[in-house]
Amino acid sequence: MNIISLFEAQRENNKKITIDKNLNQYKLSARKHLELYIKLSSLADQTKCHTYWLHCNSEIDKEIILNNYLDFLGQILILGLDCNYTDITEIKALPNDYCLSDQFLNLYIDINDLITSSSKDHYLTILEDFISLGITLGYSENKITESFILR
Repeated sequence: MNIISLFEAQRENNKKITIDKNLNQYKLSARKHLELYIKLSSLADQTKCHTYWLHCNSEIDKEIILNNYLDFLGQILILGLDCNYTDITEIKALPNDYCLSDQFLNLYIDINDLITSSSKDHYLTILEDFISLGITLGYSENKITESFILR
């Protein structure tokens, strides 16, 4: 999947964000990483993949899931721009056999790896795993790209 257009779209979105000038670089970075956890949790909650009990209201709103998916993708791209990982132009995202819950748990591990040992390899892993999650959720690479650019 070519991600150049995603980085370009996020770069434009970043121009609309006003950063609190009172935050030092450490606090800003910590908040951006925490936001990854929050946005991933919100997405997981919307999919209801974490439930193990039977309940009456099991409907999911696919539009909310897509919006939450795109929000998390934007946050990943912000970190890539911050770390100058924009030389990553292609990612290999393949469907996998993991259940949705396992994919979310793996993404939490990916976030932790990225925070504790920031590297281009860890960044690439989180991108690949997240696009794979999108495929599991039923989104094609084209749908992800088009939806992100048009939002």
